[in-house]
Amino acid sequence: MMTNAIIPLVYGSLIGKSNDDYNQFFEKLFEQDNFQPESIMTDYEGGTIKSVKEMLPNVLHKAVWRQVQSKGLATKYREDESFRLKVKKLIALAFLPVDDITTAFDLIVDEFDEEADDLLEYFGKTWIGEPKRRGTGRKKPPSDHKL
Repeated sequence: MMTNAIIPLVYGSLIGKSNDDYNQFFEKLFEQDNFQPESIMTDYEGGTIKSVKEMLPNVLHKAVWRQVQSKGLATKYREDESFRLKVKKLIALAFLPVDDITTAFDLIVDEFDEEADDLLEYFGKTWIGEPKRRGTGRKKPPSDHKL
């Protein structure tokens, strides 16, 4: 029995990186008997993310948890109920109307203490968009909020 190991079960070399390319890839996988993944780990690409959300809506996205771990906050997450709730609020931003995401993120950020600054910086850059230099809005994030 192995623990703390990731064993790749499927590799894919695609010609393009569009949503359609990834949809075709997943369709071929679904043709296989008993293909029902519990999780998927991929490179960070917009086409992949959109395709996974469309074709595998029940797959749990673990990017935020990996960041909690990599920022040294896993123990705090397990032991501090208030901190855990704040992290869950970040994840729940995905369910808000697109126009409300940035405002809600800014409100949630104010709830965290300085210990979570690295996590919030990652989340802001990756999912919300970095603040512009002059404080007038945010840059577009790598992944469109509409995904």
